[in-house]
Amino acid sequence: MFLSQLLVNLRYRQARRDLADRYELHRTLLRAFPENMPADERVLYRVEQTRRQPFVTVLAQSQTMPDWAKAERLSDPRYLCKPPEMRAVEPQVSAGAGLPFRLQANPTVKRAGKRQAIIAEDELTRWLQRKGDLHGFELDLARLRCVKLGKQYGKRRQQTWHLAQFDGFLQVTRPESFVAALRGGIGSAKAFGCGLLSVPYPS
Repeated sequence: MFLSQLLVNLRYRQARRDLADRYELHRTLLRAFPENMPADERVLYRVEQTRRQPFVTVLAQSQTMPDWAKAERLSDPRYLCKPPEMRAVEPQVSAGAGLPFRLQANPTVKRAGKRQAIIAEDELTRWLQRKGDLHGFELDLARLRCVKLGKQYGKRRQQTWHLAQFDGFLQVTRPESFVAALRGGIGSAKAFGCGLLSVPYPS
């Protein structure tokens, strides 16, 4: 598995346009990958705003090694503040392991056959608990922090997602399911900056 860090330059107009449209940002990132990737392989990413900095950090995770020089927009020296950083990691966890984590997600629930955003904080916590049951981990609720990040858009505002960021500590209950979640992401809108579950990896 490969983790990449991109420092996207907020002073460059095309970069700001991509950050304002998750569909376009997804397309920009995918240009670093071969067209014949397996259909079920996810390229996950997360956008992290850094206060008082002229850049936004984009963390990307993939099973296939990216070639960032191939991505037309990213190869423009104005798009990034510095060259991309990348390293290979391999998830290795055991039952009972306690880990700090971060997750930006698009929590939703199906009501009357339609998918609706979850907004209330207590419902967001219950959503993540259900995902933990599904993906092999339990939350330390006393140390869980949830921040609602508001709406994000795609395809010139034809698509809308309501993002929430979860930070805290978890305990692994089923390692195989948990590693699958690390590799494949959690929740919906994975192609658009949601679902990347981050935990510490050895250097």
